[in-house]
Amino acid sequence: MRVFPGAALLLAAALQLAFTPGAGAADVTVVDGDSMIYDGRQVEIWGIIAPSRSETCTTLQNEKWDCGERAFSQLSAAASDPTFACEDKEPGFVVCHAGGLDVGLLLVKEGLVRARQGYKDVEARAREAGIGLWQ
Repeated sequence: MRVFPGAALLLAAALQLAFTPGAGAADVTVVDGDSMIYDGRQVEIWGIIAPSRSETCTTLQNEKWDCGERAFSQLSAAASDPTFACEDKEPGFVVCHAGGLDVGLLLVKEGLVRARQGYKDVEARAREAGIGLWQ
């Protein structure tokens, strides 16, 4: 699977730099690539639609890859960061940040999720680059 070159490394580096010792993280259980239980509430990340965790995608070269598990893993990595925090956007939806970065935006940029709203321009660039879901 191709993702934005260096995106995972960039995300890891940004999260590492933003680490604040002693920062309190919320109680988070990631359910899928776009949903989680956050402080006891079932919520979805605003602006994205992820493949289900068990979903397999097929590239233009007819190669199968675990796109749902990859989106789940990336959201889980962000949620495990001590700086991870979400704020309500609309009922049932939250915008989350880790290391000061918008997690939903990063997932779209890496081609791991589709844009529902707000990130359509970023999805278009991922499509043009042929990364993630668009390879």
